[in-house]
Amino acid sequence: MTRKLMLAAVAALVFGAVGCRHRCCHLNEPGNRPRPFLPDAPRNPTLLPPAGVPTSPTVPAPGPSNFPPPASLDPLRPAPKGGPELLFPDPLPGGPSSRPTQPGAPGVLGAPVKPQTAEPPKTAYTKVKDGLFAGRKPTLDGFDAIKTAGFRSVVYLHAAGTDVSAIKDVAATRNLAFRAIETTPETLADAITEFNRVTADRLNRPAYVFGEDDLRAGAVWYLHLRTVDSLGDDVAQLRAKPLGLSDRGDEGRAFTLAIQRVLESK
Repeated sequence: MTRKLMLAAVAALVFGAVGCRHRCCHLNEPGNRPRPFLPDAPRNPTLLPPAGVPTSPTVPAPGPSNFPPPASLDPLRPAPKGGPELLFPDPLPGGPSSRPTQPGAPGVLGAPVKPQTAEPPKTAYTKVKDGLFAGRKPTLDGFDAIKTAGFRSVVYLHAAGTDVSAIKDVAATRNLAFRAIETTPETLADAITEFNRVTADRLNRPAYVFGEDDLRAGAVWYLHLRTVDSLGDDVAQLRAKPLGLSDRGDEGRAFTLAIQRVLESK
């Protein structure tokens, strides 16, 4: 009996010094207590919610859009077959959005009206010098405008073989003195002599001078400025070019050579 007690005391001392090595006692230690399962930390810095968890939808900030509205939301497009039909309230009577079908109803704008513009002059002309004006070949209404403007005569610089009887009759019915001068590279010397004589007569002024085309009129004006007004070549060209002086084309070069011959003969 005494021996058993001694063995029991020794076992108690050993157990107290070493401690219990059973699994249940080992898990009771502070460092070995069981903990709930925790997943590993995500490696991606952007945290995403777990799948299946409802989240609040993000409302985009208002801003301009480059895409048109869906066809079902566009009031100008008919609703698709089988889809909901959009109904809009009728406009208020007399309001800005009301559109009566009867034309001329009160409060409704009529058809667009053309703006009233002043009628352009039927004949435009340029003053070359005192009493002498240059312009284009006038129409019938243009001759009326010339007479109304106070011109006394018209001078017509025409090509060879041109029938001038119709223009002469139109000028005569309006009490305008008429002078027709054939103007070609071959007759330029005689043409400028006759032109200077006619325009020098004060009774013919103011005179309206026009050519069959700008080219022959420009050549005559250039020679007139050189021979009568004694202008230099540069100034005469500067003033005659807007009136038709040119050396382009075969006829232009022919008139240029004719001008040189006339000036050399003076």
